[in-house]
Amino acid sequence: MKEVLSIEQMKHLKELGLDTSDASMHWQFLPTADSIINGTDEIEKEPCLFVSQPNMEHEYPAYTLQDILDKLPCFIGNQVLTIQKLADSYTCLYMEPYTRSMINITESKEPIDAAYDMLCWCIENGYVKVGKEEK
Repeated sequence: MKEVLSIEQMKHLKELGLDTSDASMHWQFLPTADSIINGTDEIEKEPCLFVSQPNMEHEYPAYTLQDILDKLPCFIGNQVLTIQKLADSYTCLYMEPYTRSMINITESKEPIDAAYDMLCWCIENGYVKVGKEEK
């Protein structure tokens, strides 16, 4: 199961104007053993995942599923956000509670990716405030 968003997904959220400094986790490229021994600037090809410390800036923040859920609105007017597991995939959808008409659907094998796609949609459609409008 995927634990956090990728660096690319987090960069996209920043491009959409979201302040990602509140991420619970962060990616970090560590120096290679050779660079430590020889004093070079060489870093590992793959980043490692760490728990973020409060009040510290991290170059590569990483949202967990809970971080994303905390950003998503519960309602847009009378429309309710639900997350469900349907067959082999997870689905996020906004649905009008009385008519049950679907407003937006995102789907992925991983719940975090379905929630990420819904967060992007919410930002793009003004349901999640970004930039100066954020709390």
